[in-house]
Amino acid sequence: MTPEEAQSRIAARRAQVAHHDERYYREAKPEITDFEYDVLKHELAELEAKFPQFASVDSPTQRVGDDRAQGFVEVAHRQKMLSLDNTYNEAEVRAFHTRLAKLLGVDDLRYTVEPKIDGLAVSLTYEDGKLVRAVTRGKGDRGDDVTANVRTIRTLPHTLLGAAPRVVEIRGEIYLSAAEFERINAERAAAGEELYANPRNLAAGTIKQLDAAEVARRKLAIVLYGLGYCEPEVVRSQTELREQLQAWKLPVVERIWHAHGIDEAWAAIGELDALRRTFAYGTDGAVVKLDDMELQRTAGETAKAPRWAIAYKYQPDTARTRVRAITIQVGKTGILSPVAELEPVLLAGSTISRATLHNEDEIRRKDIRVGDLVEIEKAGEVIPAVLRSFPDERAAGVPEFDLRAAVGGKCPVCGGMIARVEVAAEEAQGVAWKCQNYDCRAQRAGRLGFFCSRRALAIDGLGEVVAARLVELEWVKDPPDLYDVSLETLATLNLGTVEEPRIFGEKNATKLVAAREAAKALPLEKWLYALSVPDVGESTARELGRRHRNLAELAESPLLRAVVQKADLLERRELEAPASRRNPPKSEEDKARRKELCAQLDAEIAALDAGPLAGVPADIGPVVAASTLSFFADGPGRRLLAKLRELGIDPQGTVVTAGRLTGKTVVLTGTLPTLKREEAEQLILAAGGKVSGSVSKKTSYVLAGADAGSKLEKAAALGVPVIDEAGLRGLLSGA
Repeated sequence: MTPEEAQSRIAARRAQVAHHDERYYREAKPEITDFEYDVLKHELAELEAKFPQFASVDSPTQRVGDDRAQGFVEVAHRQKMLSLDNTYNEAEVRAFHTRLAKLLGVDDLRYTVEPKIDGLAVSLTYEDGKLVRAVTRGKGDRGDDVTANVRTIRTLPHTLLGAAPRVVEIRGEIYLSAAEFERINAERAAAGEELYANPRNLAAGTIKQLDAAEVARRKLAIVLYGLGYCEPEVVRSQTELREQLQAWKLPVVERIWHAHGIDEAWAAIGELDALRRTFAYGTDGAVVKLDDMELQRTAGETAKAPRWAIAYKYQPDTARTRVRAITIQVGKTGILSPVAELEPVLLAGSTISRATLHNEDEIRRKDIRVGDLVEIEKAGEVIPAVLRSFPDERAAGVPEFDLRAAVGGKCPVCGGMIARVEVAAEEAQGVAWKCQNYDCRAQRAGRLGFFCSRRALAIDGLGEVVAARLVELEWVKDPPDLYDVSLETLATLNLGTVEEPRIFGEKNATKLVAAREAAKALPLEKWLYALSVPDVGESTARELGRRHRNLAELAESPLLRAVVQKADLLERRELEAPASRRNPPKSEEDKARRKELCAQLDAEIAALDAGPLAGVPADIGPVVAASTLSFFADGPGRRLLAKLRELGIDPQGTVVTAGRLTGKTVVLTGTLPTLKREEAEQLILAAGGKVSGSVSKKTSYVLAGADAGSKLEKAAALGVPVIDEAGLRGLLSGA
C-alpha cells in the first residue's frame, strides 16, 4: 500500500468509525455488531501504526467515545473516566502482562478478573455519604448530568452505609435485565410499536430521556465496580474496593477472581465465560485489572485507556442451522433486502428463525444458498446476521441465489418494476435492487414509520406495525395523511385479526395525536428530512433549511437551480477545454474558439459563485439539487406540498440573511468553559457563519477550548486566528 492509498484508507476508516460511534454512543442504535466495529477500529489502529505520518490526536483510536446528548447539563469528572483497550486474542492478554511487568520492573503481579458488563458507563459522586450527582462518561473528561434519572434506580442507595469519605466518585454500569427488556417489548408489541433491539441500547436510550417519570417506568438496574476521585483515600486495591462497596451496601458484580500472574488470570477468563450467561446483566467479556492501586498509578494511562487494565472480549455467540428459504423485504426507499428464513435454533437464550443477508452481493460473496448449513451470530440484535455457509455440506446442483429471478423481476409487494441501482440508503450500501414504484405499499409504510421516528418528527407511538396497518387500510397514503385520521378512529385501530384483535386504544391514540400536533411547530429542516426527499440526509436538510424560508420556496429554489446550472457549465467547460483529452480540438482555429468560450464559461461560473452560490456548502451538490427539484416538480412532491397546504402546515426555515459571521468559516476544537459544542455551532450558524471540521487556509477562525488537539497546531502553522469562547461572544456582539 502506498502512502497515498494509506492516507485515503485511514480517512475512510476514521469516517466510518466516527459514524458508528455516533450511532452507538449518542443514538444507542448501532448498525453493526460490536465485533465488526472492533475489527474496523483495529484495522485503523494498525494503519496508523504503520503510517505514523498520518496519525492524529483527533483519531477515534486516540479518544474516548462521546455519549453526550442535547438537553443535559455537562459536568466535569474530578478524575477522567476512560475506556478500556480490548482484545479477542489470548496472546494480546499475555502481551499486556509483559508490557506491565517491564514498565513496573516487577514480574510477580496480582490481578482481579471481573465481568465486562454490556451497559452504559456512569460515575456517581457521593459527598459525605450522600448521592449528589450521576454523570455519564461523555467524552472522558466531562459528561451529561443524569442525576434525576439515576435516582429512579431502585437498587441504588442514595446514602452510603457507615463511614464514608468526604468525596468519592464510584464508577459502574447501568443495565436493563433480560426480564424487564422482554416486559417492555411485550407492551410495545401489544401496542403495535416497533420493538427495541437489545437491552443495552434500551438502557442507554432510557437514561438519556429528559422525563425522569418515563425513566422510572423502565426498571433500570446498576452495578458498581470502579473508583474515580476519592478524598481521603479509603482503599488500596481492587479487592479492598469491592469489599468497601459491599460494606456501603452498593450493588456489585456477583463474583470477581483473584489471580496471581497471567496464567491464573487467563484461567479465570475461561471460568467466567462458563458462568456469565447466568448473570442478570449482559456480559460480553472479562476485565483484567492490576489489583494494587499504587501500581496502577505508576503504570499510568494513555489518552483514552489505563495501561493497568485490559478487556478480553468473548467471541460473539454463534449457532449453526439451515436456510429454509430466502425472502425479500422492501424498505422505505424501495430497496429490496434479502432475509434468510432458518430452521429455528436456540442462540443466546432466544429461538432464532430469521437472519439478515444484507444484499445480493453479500449473499454471493459468502456463497449462501437455500438449503445451506450456515453459521449465524446474534450479538444482541433482534435479527441476527449470517456469518458464513458450509459449501462442503451442500447437496449437488443447488443454484446460486438470484434476487431478480426470485421475485420474477418485480417488486414482491406491489408488482412494480425493479432496477439495480447504486444506493447509499440506510437499508443498503453499494449496489442493490430497488422498486421503482414510489406508491408501493411497503415504501408507504416505511416512509410513514420514518416520518414519525425520533430522528424525524418524533411522533411517539407510531412504529412499524401501526404504520403498516394504517397503509394497508388505506387510511394513510402519504405521511401527512396521518393528520386526517381522527383520535376516535385511531383508538379503534385493530392491529391483530378479527379472531384475535389487538386494539390500539384511546391512551395510545391520545399520545400519538398530541405528538403529531407538537410536530407542526418543528422547523423546515426536520420536515424536509421527515418527508424522505431522495438524496437529502440530515446535514443536507439542515443546510437547505438555513437557506429557504419554507417548502414552497424550496420547491422552486433559485439556489438549487444555480447549483445544477454550475454543474452543467463545469461539464461543458471540461468538454470544450482546449486541452481536453476526451474531446481534443480539431484545429488551431477550433482551439482558439474554445479558449474564448472557456473564458466566457469561467465568467459565468464565477458570477454564480459570487452570487447565489456564495457560502453554499458541499452538502448541497448537483445530485441533491437536481433530485430535490425533480421530486417537488413531480407528482409525489406536488402531492405532498398540496396536502401540507390543505392542513395549514407551513414549516419555516431558519434563514440567516446577514450576520456577524456571514462568509466566515469556524473550526471548533477542545472543550469550551460553558458552551456545549452543539450550542457553539448553533450560535455560529445563527450569525451566518459556517462550521467546518478541518482547518485550511480558507478557515476564518479556530475556536479553541481546553484540551485542544492538532487543529490548534495546524491553525498556528497556517496563520489562522485562534479565539476562545469569550472571543466568539465578542465577535457575535460586535465588540
